[in-house]
Amino acid sequence: MSNASLVARCTLIGLIALLGVFLSVGCYVRASEYPSPTASLQSLRELAAPADATLAPPIQSWTLKQGSRVLFVENHNLPMVDLKISFAAGSYYDGETPGLAAMTQGLFTVDSALKQADEIDRGFDRYGVTITYGMNAEQSYFTLRSLSAPQSLAPVMSLLTETLSQPSFSQENLARIKRTLHADLKLEDIIAQARALAKIRAELYPGQPLSRSSNGTHDSLQQMDATQVRAFYQRAYTAANAQIVIVGDLTPEQARTLTQTLADALPQGPALPPPQTFVTTANTGKTLHIEDSTNQTLLMMAQNALPNTHPDAMAIRVAHVVFNHVLNDQLREKHSVTYGVESDIEHALGTSAWIIHFNTPPQYSQKALEQVNALFAQFLKDGPTEEQLDSIKKYTRQALPQLMATNKNVLNELAIINRFSQTQDLTRKTADIQKITPAQIKAAMNRHMNANNWVTVTLGPRVAQQPLPDIIRGEDNSRPVCNSTN
Repeated sequence: MSNASLVARCTLIGLIALLGVFLSVGCYVRASEYPSPTASLQSLRELAAPADATLAPPIQSWTLKQGSRVLFVENHNLPMVDLKISFAAGSYYDGETPGLAAMTQGLFTVDSALKQADEIDRGFDRYGVTITYGMNAEQSYFTLRSLSAPQSLAPVMSLLTETLSQPSFSQENLARIKRTLHADLKLEDIIAQARALAKIRAELYPGQPLSRSSNGTHDSLQQMDATQVRAFYQRAYTAANAQIVIVGDLTPEQARTLTQTLADALPQGPALPPPQTFVTTANTGKTLHIEDSTNQTLLMMAQNALPNTHPDAMAIRVAHVVFNHVLNDQLREKHSVTYGVESDIEHALGTSAWIIHFNTPPQYSQKALEQVNALFAQFLKDGPTEEQLDSIKKYTRQALPQLMATNKNVLNELAIINRFSQTQDLTRKTADIQKITPAQIKAAMNRHMNANNWVTVTLGPRVAQQPLPDIIRGEDNSRPVCNSTN
């Protein structure tokens, strides 16, 4: 069972998650503007940064008769179709039965009411289909990639529709899913990042759905029965509770027919209410320790961030990318006490946290933590520099066209636009980021973030602490050498 992205990503991935996936195309300089071939070197020096064009495929949208919205980008460059269907059916909706959402999603990985699991797998494999699925606190989702030829796509969509609309609530299926979830829970007790994150969420959101594992607990899984799972399926996997995005080699008429046929087969009922925002400050500002005999200490820290729909959300997300650069410059490049600092703010309609984590030798853990806290306090005071912000803006202009080269990336961006009811323009976020200023980021950070609100967990051995090492340069003063044991 796939959980949400629980841990922070590296700087490059953070940039991609921050911006979603957009399109922008740079202009080119015409040779005719430089008539003298003997002045080529001078002309290169005179070249200005190209203006950004805003060429992007249009997004088409429509609402199904059940009320769910579909976004579609038509692309006939490849004979492929990529589809993603998402339901408001994440662990937030577990209620008093932890693990209920994960248990229900597991139904689509086992036997259906009409076919056995291996027969379903062979059916997709026969047409070379790629199926993925996942779940986070707010959503359950499925993606499909298939050839667009009718002789391939028609049976594939029929099988997907049957799988989603005809689950089997047999005791054999439920027992199989429970075994998987019990195994996942045991892994969470072993994996350092999962242990630290569980501790942090329990402190940040006591008594709330985010405070517990999306896989539930061993006791809740043991007591769960088919009646509860069936009821959750009937109310969470309705057509009205779904959102669909498609990219690929279809006409709009074909895409409309495909999505409406899929929606008609799903349970009928209202959409579930969106998640609420839980802000808990009573337990913030704590530093907790988990003793473990490891050769590296994990430092993880988190505090409340903003949901995607908040007016300051973009500024906070840009800030977290800039600050991640700051941390890597100091802890990795200057002191060389970590292989890299990772930072993430998960996309959410409701509560979301800013999470930072990295590994460091145990003897540097406390000084590294002090350094992070001092840098964050300074970042709140000063905000980002123009140079730091310009590097982010330049990246969004120049790198994202390459990152947008696949249907999969466009599909992911469509899903974000659909989920958060954003402007239906693949270049809009890039344009918005170009307009943001250091003063706006600083103001947003000071409105919503606090240097004393981090909940921090260290996981590793207690050892005598040492000052952070400095990089030592060799005689040629060009190659940095570090006295760190890392």
